[in-house]
Amino acid sequence: MTRLVATAGVEGCRLFHRDFSLWYLARSVSVAGTAATAVALPLLVYRTSASPTLTAAVVGLEALPYLLFGLFAGVAADRLHRRRMMIAADVCCALLLATVPVAALFDVLAPWYLLVVAFGVGCGFCWFDAAAWGAFVRIVGKPGVTRANSLIWSTEIVLEIAAPAAAGLLAAIADPTLVLAVDAATYLVSAALLAQVRTGLDPAPAVARRLRAEIAEGVRYLWRTPVLRTLTAAGFGLNVAVGGVLGLLVVHADQALGLSPEDQRLGLLYAAAAVGSLVAAVLLPRASRRAGQGMVSIAGLVIFIAALVGLAGTSVFAVALVGWAVWAVARLTVNANGITVRQLLTPDALQGRVNTTGRMLAWGGTPFGALIGGLAADAYGVRAAYLMLTVSVVLSLALVIASPVRGLRIAVD
Repeated sequence: MTRLVATAGVEGCRLFHRDFSLWYLARSVSVAGTAATAVALPLLVYRTSASPTLTAAVVGLEALPYLLFGLFAGVAADRLHRRRMMIAADVCCALLLATVPVAALFDVLAPWYLLVVAFGVGCGFCWFDAAAWGAFVRIVGKPGVTRANSLIWSTEIVLEIAAPAAAGLLAAIADPTLVLAVDAATYLVSAALLAQVRTGLDPAPAVARRLRAEIAEGVRYLWRTPVLRTLTAAGFGLNVAVGGVLGLLVVHADQALGLSPEDQRLGLLYAAAAVGSLVAAVLLPRASRRAGQGMVSIAGLVIFIAALVGLAGTSVFAVALVGWAVWAVARLTVNANGITVRQLLTPDALQGRVNTTGRMLAWGGTPFGALIGGLAADAYGVRAAYLMLTVSVVLSLALVIASPVRGLRIAVD
């Protein structure tokens, strides 16, 4: 059995203090708006195009910037001012989202423009995320990583339970573009809160080197650490399925469950997934301590496959709600477990590069899954598309079982 110990920094666990509170509020406000947009943007595309491929492309285009710019964003996060990067990304996303209701007001809103917005918001998220993961350990200290992740995810997921349901209702009785206007405002609130953080979020100054050398250092560390390499590869396979499944949620509701794009219950499917994610976030620290991170990953992949097969086979709305919740338990369990392990095993000076590289590669499966799922749904229907998407997760499961991850157990002293 592999047992690794991550030791504490000199500053120890720093969860409950002013700067963490600001960080926590900024993320919470932003996530509430983003969760609502996750309903509104695909819904707008499906309403204006009636195309499963274009609808699934929303999720794919939001993830694509990580593949294109992730390595460069990681280097920037370890070289530039992380707080400024996050604030600039928030402001840019706010301005971009605000253009959607304006375009709708002048009756020039088209599916292609919504896809451009999805890609632009994904770009903002990529650069924000690189800086955020680089700064996160600086705020909470390594001994607080697991607890802080659990607290942040639990709170955010509670918001994700209410926000999608509210967004579905607002989109049904008013206009989905109003939801995007609200999300634009949340980005500005997030930027204002982050501007007040006083903790030094940047790593110790290092000798400036060529961009290629800095990128290579982060990639090399990830590749030469077998546990991180395996979890990243398994994450890619998982997120191929995630991209297709999330991208087709609106289509699945229409074709398999009989819910029209105007049905108020559509938001409940997103809310059910958020409930499942909340359960996973609460249970993950305890499960990791008792079973070890390796067994947590294996269990999550098995449950993911079972839930996706169940969703493909049901036409009953109540059963689908349960299926989405169970699917989300597995999704967050696998992804969050991989993120936590990466944070604990990465030196502070490499946090931005390694975490962004790992996330780029793992989350990089999302646009491929969205494309595969959308094309499969157009050709064979959404049920067949969901079954096809399980293949990549089965391969991920086999990879993890055959690797040192199987016996992984990290203790934080």
